Amino acid sequence: MSTFKINIIAGPLWSNDEAQKIGGRIAAAHLGKFTGEWKTIVEGQMSVIEVEYNTQPSGSTEYTMPVLAGPIWSNEDAKEICPSICASYGGTWNGQWKTVVEGKMSVCECTFRF
Repeated sequence: MSTFKINIIAGPLWSNDEAQKIGGRIAAAHLGKFTGEWKTIVEGQMSVIEVEYNTQPSGSTEYTMPVLAGPIWSNEDAKEICPSICASYGGTWNGQWKTVVEGKMSVCECTFRF
């Protein structure tokens, strides 16, 4: 199975020790594996960690949750937007969505396997 790596925002990290301690938790929350690499992108304000993923999420456990998607205006709009939103988090869209703040924010229901 092939893998790929991305950087995920981790808030400010002040040292390598802190990054190594927190990085695994952040990566796990995003269903990935922390590679041990990190860097500061805005001095004193923001860092990123490198997270590795398998190209095909696998596992016997599934969990579905709503993910913020910006405004969605219709079912047709959701069909275009939600698959990519869920994929960006490592999940798949289950066909459900709803508006949570009228005109401003909707959520897509994403299923994750781990």
